[in-house]
Amino acid sequence: MNSYVFILGRQPEIGLAELRALFGKVELVLPNIATIKSNNQPDIKRLGGTRKIGKIIYSGVEGQNDFLVEHLKSLPEGKITLGVSHYGRGASVSSARKTGLYLKKNVGRSMRVLPNATAEITDAATLGNKLGKSPNKVELMIIHAKDQLIVAELTGVQDLNSYTFRDRSRPRRDARVGMLPPKLAQIMINLAASQYTATAGKTLLDPFCGTGVVLQEAALMGFDVYGSDLEPRMIDYTKINLDWLKQKYRLSTTPCLEVGDATSHVWQQPFDLVVCETYLGQTYTTAPRPDTLRENMATCNLIIEKFLKNLHEQIDRNTGICVAIPVWFVAGKKHHLPVVQKLTILGFETKINSLVYARESQIVGRELIVLAKK
Repeated sequence: MNSYVFILGRQPEIGLAELRALFGKVELVLPNIATIKSNNQPDIKRLGGTRKIGKIIYSGVEGQNDFLVEHLKSLPEGKITLGVSHYGRGASVSSARKTGLYLKKNVGRSMRVLPNATAEITDAATLGNKLGKSPNKVELMIIHAKDQLIVAELTGVQDLNSYTFRDRSRPRRDARVGMLPPKLAQIMINLAASQYTATAGKTLLDPFCGTGVVLQEAALMGFDVYGSDLEPRMIDYTKINLDWLKQKYRLSTTPCLEVGDATSHVWQQPFDLVVCETYLGQTYTTAPRPDTLRENMATCNLIIEKFLKNLHEQIDRNTGICVAIPVWFVAGKKHHLPVVQKLTILGFETKINSLVYARESQIVGRELIVLAKK
């Protein structure tokens, strides 16, 4: 069994929840860095909340430089491209550069050491130099955490270009129904699917499918996909987008799509997971007046509560559920929907405590709730 390091994304608490859902026992060694043990190498393409993954090759208190010299000497013949990323206590541009120069001097091999603009090699530099893609293109991740020193060798970096392509190159997009980021959709699917060790033959339902972002990411992860939406136009958009996805990524899945109001629709059985971004209400570019916000919240709360009641009647205890609902940032406060306090009354248990996904200065964020039927 090997040990791996995960460099978490902009909101590490969400990335950590995703890892715990998938791998169970996870150790947080720094606020944005976690480790796990696994028999299989984790796939960065399946993780929305992790920026980089590395396989741990050294753990101790000191002596890592001598170990790394011998490690690099053992690589296949040819020029080495090396990036050095430092994290934790004492991490700086200077410390990363110093390590790189020491290794270049002592390995005795033709070596190009990437320049550090920060203590960590940027994701763009990692991708651009294809680090981790071949044995001689190496990124070393040196982590000073608590009372231990960890060195990992990069195995994967999040491909932001791929996420951007899947988001912005889709034939149909509509800002009025929200713009769920593909990586957040991926995280939500992983949170809902935590109990499944395999995806083959599993069906994911999105009752608010919009333009199909959740269904898109689920199809890429190997799920059969099933979507419904109140608006026929959204079903048309989703079909066009999934046809595009199928062609671009050579998928064999055939989605099931239908018009239906999530507060009353009867879905076809069976389905194994429910993942969706619900109605987020009115969009704002400036903070709303208190009465306007109250009215918007009441509308959202009514729709989402009716949806959850309807869903409860059509699922069993094994159905994985992750739902994104709106949360508002106004006057220095978070405004949560009242339905969050009624989940037990509605017949659900909360599997993961509230996770809020939002960018700085955003008025309407997303609160992720992970549920199971009681």
